Amino acid sequence: MAIQWPLLIFSVLLGITGGIFVFLGAGELKGKFKEVRFIGALIALACLAVGGCVSVLHMGHPERATHLLGNFGSGLSKELLVVALMGIVSLVYVVLAKKDYPGASKVFGILGAVLGLVLPVVAGASYLIAARPAWDSAALPLMYLGAGLAMGALLMCGLVLLRGNAKEDGGFALRIALAAVVIMAVTSVAYVVWIAIAPYQAPSRSIERLLAGDLAVMFWLGVVLVGLAAPVALTALACVKSTKGDAGSGLADPKKLAAFMFAAFACSVVGAVCLRVIMYGVGTSVESFIY
Repeated sequence: MAIQWPLLIFSVLLGITGGIFVFLGAGELKGKFKEVRFIGALIALACLAVGGCVSVLHMGHPERATHLLGNFGSGLSKELLVVALMGIVSLVYVVLAKKDYPGASKVFGILGAVLGLVLPVVAGASYLIAARPAWDSAALPLMYLGAGLAMGALLMCGLVLLRGNAKEDGGFALRIALAAVVIMAVTSVAYVVWIAIAPYQAPSRSIERLLAGDLAVMFWLGVVLVGLAAPVALTALACVKSTKGDAGSGLADPKKLAAFMFAAFACSVVGAVCLRVIMYGVGTSVESFIY
């Protein structure tokens, strides 16, 4: 199937938005990340807005996007509803974080985290089509969720280390980032396994295309090495190095650790894009049995 770039970009930006709010929601529960709440929520809102605008370009008649409101049984309509709710919560949270209303910020931060978990799952679930076996599994929306958690957590962890209270919040931020990249790795592998075992196998959607065929370079280099191994390694290294500071001085060299996190974020974005390109590549339909 041809790559649908507007939808691909849309799903990546939705994942970043969701991951940021899950990170911020965890911070609200622990009373952390106050210094970066505003900028984090602003980035999340910007990603949501840009992603929404880009996704409309996929439609043959963008001016008819509002027609989706008439059919809430469709995946796209559910996606639009969750995006709208996320946009409202994001906007309110941006205002609250700037004005510093602790109680309300906590409520909307947690609500944003819940929607942040739902958002990539709903986006991925819209692809569950029985006629496209390589898509028709819960592994696909879970892959979207895992990538989103990692991208958002890595970006926010870098901001905490660079502009936040690294001494008090850095360790917690790094633990969230490490958990997120592990989840990303597990869910990505799960989706690749599904490609291998999906029913109605055919050459166009075979796992051999990933392992040694025309998609092999993108899979091994873009997904495995850059998209999975690098973020996990960089985050684990940052966690180890964070313990090398002098006693009582907090984290060792927060700016260097932040550089690790931003590099891991960039790698995770590359991996997310590559795996989605592969997803489109193997998303062929079953042959018609009516001749």
